[in-house]
Amino acid sequence: MSHSSLPFPLLRRGLALVVASLFTAASAHGAERPALDVPYIKTPPAVVERMLELGRVGPDDYLIDLGSGDGRIPIAAAVKHGTRGLGVDLDPERTREATALAQEAGVADKLEFRTENLFDTDLSQASVITMYLFPEINLKLRPHLLALKPGTRIVAHAFHMDEWTPDHHEVVEGRDIFMWTIPAQIAGLWRVKAPGHRDFVMRIWQTLNDVRATAITLDEHSIPAMNVNVQGSHFRYTLNTAEGPLNFEGTVQGARMKGTGTAGEWTAERM
Repeated sequence: MSHSSLPFPLLRRGLALVVASLFTAASAHGAERPALDVPYIKTPPAVVERMLELGRVGPDDYLIDLGSGDGRIPIAAAVKHGTRGLGVDLDPERTREATALAQEAGVADKLEFRTENLFDTDLSQASVITMYLFPEINLKLRPHLLALKPGTRIVAHAFHMDEWTPDHHEVVEGRDIFMWTIPAQIAGLWRVKAPGHRDFVMRIWQTLNDVRATAITLDEHSIPAMNVNVQGSHFRYTLNTAEGPLNFEGTVQGARMKGTGTAGEWTAERM
């Protein structure tokens, strides 16, 4: 793939920095430097700012920037929001530049920059992940992202993740920004108890953040759940029963759920 054949919006800073197969060792001074297949393109400041806003970045967050280039996203997060973070990039020149810029900005104590393949990076500490990668890399990353704790925010510049519908999509200075929230994994059977109402079994089907469910009563009567939604660890749905609509809203805590609603306080356990 030659960068000369790509339209300018597709020339981006992170892709060639994250795919090991795109690199060869080369340097006029004998040191190993990647021969980048795609030019390093900087993210405009307005896009950086909006990415951080959509990611709801704050002082209690830990941000990991994949394909971090000169480190402008983690540095902006640390300067403006007091956020700790990590930037990873396959180009050691970019790592050195980002480290120097963090020192100049006075936030070196909050940030770390490493030269490594992003697929080797431990993402488990992140509450926010930012990236500027081609769609095929996003899709390869997707299983790793979905394994993160519910509520983790993913913010991508320019490229989507196929059928995974983003929570937000905006265009800033002609550039797309997408934001997703990692959903709790709730597919399967759950036994639901709501005092004052009959116990029932909830069968949940889930594809990414698309969730559908049906309640099955003890007499094997099924009630399709309406307005089903999972947002991070937050889950809600409505059952249209003979008693009228019953709303359930609560949180997922591993193999348990609990919450309130028009049905009163309720709990659920995975079967």
